[in-house]
Amino acid sequence: MKANTRFKKAIISSGPTREWIDPVRYISNASSGKMGFHIAKEILSWIPNVVYVHGNVSDKYANVEGAKNVYAETTIALRDAIVAELENDTLVIMAAAPADFRPIMIAENKIKKETTVGLMIELEKNPDILMALNASLKDKKYDSSVLIGFAAETEKLEEHALGKLERKGLKFIIGNYVGKSNTGFGEVDSSIRIFSKDGMIKEINNQPKEILAKGISDFLKEHA
Repeated sequence: MKANTRFKKAIISSGPTREWIDPVRYISNASSGKMGFHIAKEILSWIPNVVYVHGNVSDKYANVEGAKNVYAETTIALRDAIVAELENDTLVIMAAAPADFRPIMIAENKIKKETTVGLMIELEKNPDILMALNASLKDKKYDSSVLIGFAAETEKLEEHALGKLERKGLKFIIGNYVGKSNTGFGEVDSSIRIFSKDGMIKEINNQPKEILAKGISDFLKEHA
């Protein structure tokens, strides 16, 4: 396989973000960061300038040797960290699982259950990172950069993945099922489907994430 050498830089995001409710509680998800970590390691084999931007991942997935490692706690911080690293000829792989919503108000002190009968938390939408990246690339005329997204879904994977690919200006999107009854988040084996605008073009089933990451890297090396 002939390596794709046109990219000067790669940015890979990984893991969950946190949105704080009070000083001890937050909204997040079960992502460990394993997939993004291994993708970054694989991409380093053919793009030497890799920026690994991660949320609150497991400790063993917090540092990719040979990459620039950047921690971003919230969804807005993750967006800003990636935008700050954008250049022309950059491959961006959005493997993180950022929180889609954040509390409108954050309590200054821990909310005590003794002082509340019930608790309602009003949420607002977080910015869509891929939409923001697409807009930034167009604004800066970084036409040779490429966005790759992920779609972690509980149902209708192909429908949702293709919708995201179109709306967010992606070249490819990598879809997988997640949830309590499905593999996906964490240390478990998983399955992925890679979609282009023409539909599914590659599938890898029931493999450790190290193997999935290599499959994704090999695919992008040839096709991105």
